[in-house]
Amino acid sequence: MAPDALALAPLVLAAFLVAAVSVAAFAPRVRDFAQRVGAVKHGGGAHGQGIRIHVGALPNVGGIAIYGGFLAAILVGAWLAPSAIDAYRVELLAIVLGGTLMMLVGLIDDLVEVSPALRLAAQLAAAGILVVNGVTIEFITNYFGPTPFLFIPETAAVVVTLLWVVGFVNAFNFIDGLDGLSSGIAAIASLSLLAVALQFPDRGASLLLLAAVAGSALGFLRHNSNPATIHMGDSGAYFLGYVLAAVSVLGALKVTAAVTVVAPILVLALPVVNITQVTLRRLRRGADPTLASNDHLHDLLRVRSGSTRVAVYVLWGAALLCGLLGMLVSATPMWLAVTTVAGSVALLVAVSWLRWREVRRSEALQPGA
Repeated sequence: MAPDALALAPLVLAAFLVAAVSVAAFAPRVRDFAQRVGAVKHGGGAHGQGIRIHVGALPNVGGIAIYGGFLAAILVGAWLAPSAIDAYRVELLAIVLGGTLMMLVGLIDDLVEVSPALRLAAQLAAAGILVVNGVTIEFITNYFGPTPFLFIPETAAVVVTLLWVVGFVNAFNFIDGLDGLSSGIAAIASLSLLAVALQFPDRGASLLLLAAVAGSALGFLRHNSNPATIHMGDSGAYFLGYVLAAVSVLGALKVTAAVTVVAPILVLALPVVNITQVTLRRLRRGADPTLASNDHLHDLLRVRSGSTRVAVYVLWGAALLCGLLGMLVSATPMWLAVTTVAGSVALLVAVSWLRWREVRRSEALQPGA
């Protein structure tokens, strides 16, 4: 672990707690507002070529709460430890700006259908904000050659970065299909990447961003765990996917160890595997890959197991395994990797239990219960 990691612990903890508490408190207000204005999706209704599997009419603009809690955490973190983010202040602002664009585009898509071409254009614009501010994948680890890194030509670096960011934004959006699934995966991935970032000095910006994502995801899971009272929608999925993709690139800058590219890809592998199999499956049957359908990994697991919760828990387990592999590839000390996995499990269980207890209490108050 880098010598300055312990010095940044208060920053990480403060950002995490501010995000978690803010989102958990803000989500019910967003839910009530969405219900008043009719920003809801009806369970059993058509969704592309598939159907929505949740029950009842649920608000789908939870990304507003996630974004609000994230932004509060960033502001508090920047106020508490401004010197910790000085080295990457421009890049951090670029990520926040691009994330804001993604949240707004996703929100519009949640309220009124946005064409795939317009969504793609917005995603490219948000990824372009990173590129013009120096957040690009400039080299990859060379595990098989005499030199530690293979540097990518400038034009290719821009293309690779755009493809990675846009691809992962859509991959994360695709995995958002069951109560609690995507918020849990975001929490696991951000905590795993945070453990990786702790290995290197001068990582204040990455630690702040990842702590804010982890707290926001867990704060939202408090209301999104099965049975959910609110969904994050495209606004939340686009935003979280964008920030995770951007931070994985930011964390690779100026690294002098075998961590670049491979570790983040392993940590974030589950959404990538899902979108890959979905795309191939749809192309094979001649369907439009951009049209929603119930053929994701979580849909297949839900049907096979007969349980939404089981499908979510299995995929959370897969995300934990991916996170562990990513940490080990980056030479994260075993004690830190195991602690991160155990801590992730404990947080997921605790937040899910709070939601379960709320449901039981609500059922007990029902007439005739």
